[in-house]
Amino acid sequence: MTKVLIFNGSPRRNGNTSTLIKECVRAIKDSGKEAEVFFLNDMNIKPCQFCDWCIDNNALSCVEEDDMHELYPKLLESDVIIFAAPIFWFTISAQMKLFMDRLYALHAKGGKFQLSPKKVGAILVYGDNNVETSGVNNAIGTMKDVIHYMKSEDMGIVHGTAYKIGDAEKNTELMKQAYDLGLKVSK
Repeated sequence: MTKVLIFNGSPRRNGNTSTLIKECVRAIKDSGKEAEVFFLNDMNIKPCQFCDWCIDNNALSCVEEDDMHELYPKLLESDVIIFAAPIFWFTISAQMKLFMDRLYALHAKGGKFQLSPKKVGAILVYGDNNVETSGVNNAIGTMKDVIHYMKSEDMGIVHGTAYKIGDAEKNTELMKQAYDLGLKVSK
């Protein structure tokens, strides 16, 4: 069974990011698969201290005692990872960046990244109507760099305008893209 993990980096539990995640999960379920969604804002995730304890001890874990210890084994066992976040101040939210920084611990001695390869996708939502001024291009660059670094398959980056809560579900093209991402990662 394909193991799909979706990480919601929005501070809003029922915001536009969550709406798009739900549409993606609907497609995954329609394909007969399951997805597990993690709401990062409610999790205790401390910042990476870049102490290299994880690498020095070949730990595939972290010295910090927090909720990442629940996520590391799931990440390693997963087949698909979807990063979902709003764009805040011209890039991904702090919740998502904090989580992504802690993926550093999944290096083994010798530097090989153990989270490779996976199918990886992203869902990004921003309030600006203009792609150029919204900051989403910075976030897309980050996602593409992460996917490349992980030597993973790029399943697509869904992005679009949805500022006020409820705007995402009014944007039929954006909802379709989220659903299509769910179908794509389920194959």
